[in-house]
Amino acid sequence: MATYNGEQYLREQIDSILGQTYPIHELIINDDCSTDGTVDIVRRYMEEHPFIRLYVNECNVGYNENFRRGAMHATGDLVALSDQDDIWFPQKLERQVAAIDQSDICFSNTLDGETPEEAKMPYDRRYTLEALIWMNQVPGHTMLCRREFVQYAENWQGDEYYDKSLVLHALIGGSVTKVGEPLNFHRRLPWSATYMPVPAVTWQPYVYGWRAYRRWQSHPPYLSMHVYFYEKTTGTLHTTAHRMLGLMLRRDILSLLRLCLLCMKHRKDTYPMPPAKGIMGMVRGFFLPQIVAYGWQQREIYNKQRK
Repeated sequence: MATYNGEQYLREQIDSILGQTYPIHELIINDDCSTDGTVDIVRRYMEEHPFIRLYVNECNVGYNENFRRGAMHATGDLVALSDQDDIWFPQKLERQVAAIDQSDICFSNTLDGETPEEAKMPYDRRYTLEALIWMNQVPGHTMLCRREFVQYAENWQGDEYYDKSLVLHALIGGSVTKVGEPLNFHRRLPWSATYMPVPAVTWQPYVYGWRAYRRWQSHPPYLSMHVYFYEKTTGTLHTTAHRMLGLMLRRDILSLLRLCLLCMKHRKDTYPMPPAKGIMGMVRGFFLPQIVAYGWQQREIYNKQRK
């Protein structure tokens, strides 16, 4: 578990982990220099549960690095990643341990919302490599990983969200499996690192998405991530994903049009959520680069406004 100023909901999450039907070998909590009562809460739990181990960073490193450091302390064969403010359902670990088999990652569906009472399951998450290039569909808080995989340093590609990097590496070099039922409640809070309100979007990506895509291409993490995974897919069986990544690295209009056509042709595997059928499905598939880039731009604007 990665923590940072999480005292408000931390007890609920720890209690839900302690209440798992599958026996727990250890609970590792890596704190990123919290200034509230988070560390004190953890230490009180440690008095009653000696398998809880606490590590506190010397300085604030951000949630990507905080999760990585926590995972590196694990000694069990399987490692589950946990947010500080979710609630795990009692059979979460039991279901995932039974399902992971030889895969590197087993993830599950989840219920999202600000409160458990209003939580709903989002669309069925698509986890093909072609879809995950565009948008992460495998949240870290649903993951159970093999320790040798999660502790392999290269799988934590520094310029990308940690969970997207992990699942892309797993799909390229191994395999990913899924439990279709929701196994945890994910609390979406306005102050969370990845939170963004969902605006009403209709025609905007089709008009403004072209310019947003060009800006996205100039974003350093975009370049770093796509160059990295373009090279990782070279000479593999992932030819469609490799072609997409190559076209995403080019800035000429012909390459963009070829990319749009490729996304439309493979929309059943590429569109992050189940696409509409018929003509509308083709349109959304074609404009996928603009739709994703417009969403990225809106997140950037929102993050700047709340700082």
